[in-house]
Amino acid sequence: MRHLCTMRLLSRGVSYVFHPLFLFFYLVLIAFAIDRYGYRMDNSRAIEAMLIMTFFILVMFPLLSTFLFKGLGLIPDLKMIDKKDRIGPLIATLIFYIWFFVNVNNNVALPETLRFVALGGAISLGIAFFINNFSRISLHAVGAGTFALAIILLVLHTNSSSFVFTLPMIGSYRVSSIFVIILGVTLSGLIGTVRLYLETHTVEDVFGGYVVGVFSQVIAYNFMT
Repeated sequence: MRHLCTMRLLSRGVSYVFHPLFLFFYLVLIAFAIDRYGYRMDNSRAIEAMLIMTFFILVMFPLLSTFLFKGLGLIPDLKMIDKKDRIGPLIATLIFYIWFFVNVNNNVALPETLRFVALGGAISLGIAFFINNFSRISLHAVGAGTFALAIILLVLHTNSSSFVFTLPMIGSYRVSSIFVIILGVTLSGLIGTVRLYLETHTVEDVFGGYVVGVFSQVIAYNFMT
């Protein structure tokens, strides 16, 4: 019994830490690390400002919008078990994702790697919103599919064998690109597994989410490169 409780607690932790909003922001950070020299920004403050604004657009603003829907009584709770409860938050989040892509696409200081990542996120969310009208697709799986394939495409596009990832107050570390790909794919599989373990989605919901995430990133990559 204690083992089952621990497993469920860990599964919930994975679901929260790798929530689609956080996962996409992690992807942007990885894209920055992989193609660091593609960014025409020599000023560290400009880079910090870009990443902070990115966090607000991709994470904070969508979260605040969802809490606002809850506070106004437009959705019963934050779990949004019924697919119709997700309509409002999905629309709000999609607006922010499109806003992010437009800003990225219009900024000549940013590389095409970030452009196809940003477009892939917007497309995946748009398709997920459409499918949500008919089926409660797993948004975690959508994010995981986008995350895994985007990392693979980033590595192939930059043709980099390794990259340096800098952690504030910890230091900089050089990481193998192969390791990052394996980590991305493994993490993607773990996310889908915990959603099934928690019985929040069916196999079809999770598999469909993966397909949407992968398909969206393929479209974005072919369109932007």
